Amino acid sequence: MTSLSAPPPDDPTFLTAGGLRVRYVSVGQGKPLLLMHGWGTSLDTFAGLIEDLRRLYRVIAFDFPGHGGSDLPPATWTVDDFVRLTLDVMAGLGVERASMLGHSFGGRVAIKLAAAYPDRVDHLVLVDSAGVPPRRTVRRILKRTASRLANAAGRHLGPPGRAVRRRIVARIASTDYVNAGPLRDTFLAIVKEDLRPAMVRIAAPTLLVWGESDADTPPADGREMERLIPNASLLVLKSAGHFAYLDQHGRFRLAVLAFLDD
Repeated sequence: MTSLSAPPPDDPTFLTAGGLRVRYVSVGQGKPLLLMHGWGTSLDTFAGLIEDLRRLYRVIAFDFPGHGGSDLPPATWTVDDFVRLTLDVMAGLGVERASMLGHSFGGRVAIKLAAAYPDRVDHLVLVDSAGVPPRRTVRRILKRTASRLANAAGRHLGPPGRAVRRRIVARIASTDYVNAGPLRDTFLAIVKEDLRPAMVRIAAPTLLVWGESDADTPPADGREMERLIPNASLLVLKSAGHFAYLDQHGRFRLAVLAFLDD
């Protein structure tokens, strides 16, 4: 099992971006490298990577709103809102252009940012990235049908209907949704967006890194991104899951360094 218990990076601090208090860390010198974490985690999951890369780059990581030590978003946010927040963080830290590394949800943000603002992105690394819609399977169709029935019961059948809805949601909802708390509406707005149209507009050289055993964003998603992103290559790491950068830290680090130095 992947461990997320690495010690936090040295001296995280705060800035105001988009009117929100955002926790961040900026260490090292050299070209900027921005690390963007996955849903439900924080910049702390990058502790080992930050320690490695700070010798060669100015490494910047921050907690997305509603994660880690950053403020909650004031309303339901879409991926575009997180893109604007990321640009505000860059502006607050005096960064005009950076290489970007996005894991899972952080990859969603990086994809849209790189597509909409190509002049802001040098190199792009997407790790077990989200953004490709799940394939239609019988299981997914049944879950979607159950969800619609649960929502209808909750709206029209009063307290008994809401109780039925809670029981159905508890059985079919993803862990990320169940744990999202006040971010549930934001989570739903994010996961329903198909980012494939944005992928074809990415101009930056792109490295895709996937865990062979990733069950959350399967390697097939990486192959689809490799097909769509014009200048992309895919590396699949054996004995790695959804947190490939932790499961195979040494191999991941070497691949990223070789790519960024190219």
